[in-house]
Amino acid sequence: MTKVFAGGMLAMLIAAPLAAQQDGIQSRILASLDTRMMQPDCKLDGGGDFRVSSGKTYLKTGIEGTGDPVNRVNALKNGSRIITEAITTANQAKNPSAWYYLGRIYLQQGDVVGADSAFSRARALAPACKDDIQKYRYRVWAALVNAGQTFRQAKQDDSALVMFRAANVIDQDLPLAFVFMADLFNDRQQADSALIYFGRGAATEPTDANMVKARNQAAFNYGVLLLNAGRSKEAVTALQRYRALQPDDVGAKKAMAQAFRAAGMADSAQALERDLIAVSSQAPDASGEVSEDDLIDIAVKQFNDKNYKEAAATFQKAITRNPWNRDAVFNQANAYLALSDGANLAMAAEKLIVIEPLAEYDHSLRIQGYKLAGNKDGLYKAVVGREALLVNVEVQGFKLGAGEATLTAKVTGREARDENNKVIPARALTLTVDFLGDGGSVVASQEVQVPVLKTGVSQSISANGKGAGIKAWRYAVK
Repeated sequence: MTKVFAGGMLAMLIAAPLAAQQDGIQSRILASLDTRMMQPDCKLDGGGDFRVSSGKTYLKTGIEGTGDPVNRVNALKNGSRIITEAITTANQAKNPSAWYYLGRIYLQQGDVVGADSAFSRARALAPACKDDIQKYRYRVWAALVNAGQTFRQAKQDDSALVMFRAANVIDQDLPLAFVFMADLFNDRQQADSALIYFGRGAATEPTDANMVKARNQAAFNYGVLLLNAGRSKEAVTALQRYRALQPDDVGAKKAMAQAFRAAGMADSAQALERDLIAVSSQAPDASGEVSEDDLIDIAVKQFNDKNYKEAAATFQKAITRNPWNRDAVFNQANAYLALSDGANLAMAAEKLIVIEPLAEYDHSLRIQGYKLAGNKDGLYKAVVGREALLVNVEVQGFKLGAGEATLTAKVTGREARDENNKVIPARALTLTVDFLGDGGSVVASQEVQVPVLKTGVSQSISANGKGAGIKAWRYAVK
């Protein structure tokens, strides 16, 4: 996956905050630190230059000093000044003690930028002090992240961002503050900024289980946002990295298949889609992560790829879950038509006609099926059935809402004839529309009146059903 490390980005993150923001950062940092001078848990070599020793003494006064707070502030300023002087004028640039105590002074001052820089130098010069330095980084990082979350819960997003940015400066190896920033920007619909911070969170390499989980979520979101941004090749790379971390994540397989297709890698997409179909077969009765809609979406792609046999089989898996899914049955019928599979086409068309008995196209599919199958009796009955239709009903929409559904259609009058080719007079019709739940159970029903329509004259109709769990529909002539 493409990692995001940008020098310009760092400059943006550490831009000087307002005084009030700095005070807020410092107060939270101080609350996370010891109130007594603690000695390092590691050995710091580098000699005993008096300026470094004096800086350490000033640090102790800045931490433990009593009385006038100004004295503590001045002690920290003097400590910073004298250690900086030692580093720049007294050949102490390679003295880890100088950098270590300078870093701790910066923390007391609420200067996360200075602390990060000084601690990085100290760790490079004294690797044995890694854990001691990380202890301070983590405590400050955690305090700032918690403060950011408190601000966010209070809907004070700008203050939250100040805290998260500061946390990301003092510890860039942990993903959580990056993820929180990305979430915040995503909620604001600032996708470009969300993408940057999900990318930075994804680039971390934590060991703690909770942090690993946050990193993994960042990696997934990073790939999805790249895909949404039309950066399909980068999305492929990002999602491949995520799948290396979470190989069994079905959601990642779905996103990966989309990324492959968007990147023009149809063969790779098809292989992954077959894997998703196989996963769905392991638990066909469960709601599962490979949903009915997912199966239909894959099957449509297979159809468009001209893999008609595979498409028909995948549509069947959706139909097995929901036999009343009109779109699945309709598309499967068209896959059989493309295959010139008359017997299966006729069966699929028969199912369609049960769902929508006045759809002229469905009747034509049934005729073609029996014709291809060489079934003369079936063909005769199918032709008679189509020619006797008083109207043609074309369903135009099925909208699911919270506890309700709406079916809309266009009804067009047609010249109907009986088996003796005599005109059947037009008449008004009453349709009973059923809204169906799991297993085809009827959740709600509504009668819809269709007036007498002359040949070629159309009228829109609609039906509304209320109730929980509506998944499909059917209608019948009363």
